[in-house]
Amino acid sequence: MLDQELLATGNLFITSICYRIMMKGITLLTLALMPVLSGLAQTYFLNGNAQSIGNDCYQLTGEFSNQNGTVWYADQINLNEPFDIQFLMNFGVLDGTGADGICFVLQTVGTNAIGASGGGLGYLNFGTSLGIEFDTWLNGEYGDPVEDHIAIEMNGVIDHNDATSNIAGPIQADPLDANIEDGEEHVVRIIWSPTDHIISVYFDCVFRLSGSIDLINEIFNGQELVYWGFTAATGGSWNNQTVCLQEDILNVGQDIDVCEGGSVILQAGASFDGVYNWTPTAGLDDPTSATPVASPDVDTQYQVNFTDLCGEDVTLTFNLNVEPLVVTVDDPGIINCINTDVNVVADINFNFDANYMWTHNASVIDQGENVTDVVVTEPGTYIVAVTAMDGCYADETFTVNSDFSTYTADAGVDQYITCIEESPSITGTTNGQNAVVAWEFNGIPSPGLNGLNIEVTNAGLYTLVIIHPVSGCITTDDVLVENDFATPEIVVGDQDSLTCVYPQIQIVNVEVMSANDFSLTWTTTDGLIVSGAASLNPFVAAEGIYQVMATDDVSGCTDEETVFIAESDDFELDLSSITFPNIITPNGDSNNEYWRPFLKQNPSADLSSVFTSYDMLVFDRWGRKVFESQSFNDAWKGNDNSDGVYYYILKYSAFCGGGKSGVVEGNVTLIH
Repeated sequence: MLDQELLATGNLFITSICYRIMMKGITLLTLALMPVLSGLAQTYFLNGNAQSIGNDCYQLTGEFSNQNGTVWYADQINLNEPFDIQFLMNFGVLDGTGADGICFVLQTVGTNAIGASGGGLGYLNFGTSLGIEFDTWLNGEYGDPVEDHIAIEMNGVIDHNDATSNIAGPIQADPLDANIEDGEEHVVRIIWSPTDHIISVYFDCVFRLSGSIDLINEIFNGQELVYWGFTAATGGSWNNQTVCLQEDILNVGQDIDVCEGGSVILQAGASFDGVYNWTPTAGLDDPTSATPVASPDVDTQYQVNFTDLCGEDVTLTFNLNVEPLVVTVDDPGIINCINTDVNVVADINFNFDANYMWTHNASVIDQGENVTDVVVTEPGTYIVAVTAMDGCYADETFTVNSDFSTYTADAGVDQYITCIEESPSITGTTNGQNAVVAWEFNGIPSPGLNGLNIEVTNAGLYTLVIIHPVSGCITTDDVLVENDFATPEIVVGDQDSLTCVYPQIQIVNVEVMSANDFSLTWTTTDGLIVSGAASLNPFVAAEGIYQVMATDDVSGCTDEETVFIAESDDFELDLSSITFPNIITPNGDSNNEYWRPFLKQNPSADLSSVFTSYDMLVFDRWGRKVFESQSFNDAWKGNDNSDGVYYYILKYSAFCGGGKSGVVEGNVTLIH
């Protein structure tokens, strides 16, 4: 199909072939002219076995096995714009045994990219990329034809049998010769048309094949800028494989924006004879150069005429649009407690590189050199100055404001959790009606606490957080909530009993240990509290259980104890059986030493406190009074009396027994 298309080109095809024959005859002349054509050295990056051999020519592989070299142009190509690239390729002199070929590659990896050696041509497994291979070795497993051939492939796949990756070809590289390993310089031309998504390949100025593909979207996933260059490799066989490039290699006519007072380099494509004619000449430093410097004062259309490497006359048009350089700064916003810094972005009305200088209060910002945006942390006056194209200048002054407004915060007084107040209230205040209110507990945000007034159940440090709704600035105040469960401790000792003599007694031996003041309350269900129910020692008048509660005046915590008050066994004594011993023997043998009355029915009863009146008289047998006493405890001992029988009379009264009184008479024998 391609052969039919080529034949259909008629005279153009014949002319190209004739020019190719002519090119073989002047190859040395062309190379001799190249130092003249290369006014400025281009920037290329070499990897692997690639090396510069001068005059913008690069050896990708030498005559050694397992070589692998790449050369990448420093600047990227924009695939939204058309390009027309011409260069020279030399595939060495070893035909039949030579290998493996060269690839022209578009890729996004970078200027250090390198692929697999051998039959992969340094392109195998390259990843996201477009490759145009000039293959000089037959790899049948990849569907290679016998003749040296050209194919367009993608994503590092060199298998022509893979319909998803093989875009066009393979086709014989030279339509007149199956061998291109002839030691000659072959002119290769690559043309990309982004309008109709066609990439075309010419070999020795003859169209060979083209592929239809949307490079940006179908291969590079929407990326517009790509790197371009060459890969080559050898395996068990080898060849000396080179490419020759030129500084003005990109043959592109274009519209160019120029700022007032600025300059731009116009770049024509590669010329066969190095002759360039530019018109008009006004504003050009050298109208015969491939890359003159243009410094127009007004909009100007420049044209250049030259003969390209295929001998075709080329006219390129450059439309230079001249405008003043203008720099604008987006609203930087306000520095506050939320945004402690702001990113300021400067923009110019041109799509080209420029130098930026940022200053603050007349001082240069260290991180503000040659960047389009800076991060500022201080309010004040700023200036961004922009220079471009070796002569354009513009600046913009702007102000960065700040707002660090705050509201007051008062969390109130410290609080206590007590037995009385289990959920104390914290009352916060602020002077900001629209303030954002939050609380922290022991330094941790507590979203469950809402509003200025809160109730708490846990002791700890509560922080009132007041946030200004505009500035975001925060004011805080702390309030301490402590547990106070101080509790009195009551200790109760032994108690007296109620008797018929003491039918009312005071509770004694009660002690309260407390860190604070306290209050007491006595209660009973079966006893009788006469007085002092709020004192340590109340008076009671009935047998029973008495409860005492001590309450801490601060915490409200309490302790309780009980006291049992008993009635003594002689509380209801019957004095009707009162009598006296009938003998007294004060001889020191501890028997019958003292003489007192006792109850015949209850001899062990204690009568020492029973009597309210007690009148005791003892007489001898002649009627003389020998002893008198008004107290039960004042007993007759008979020490000063002689042995014999004595008579006695006791008159008494007592509360016991229902308040009875009586007289007891009788005689007693005294024996020493």
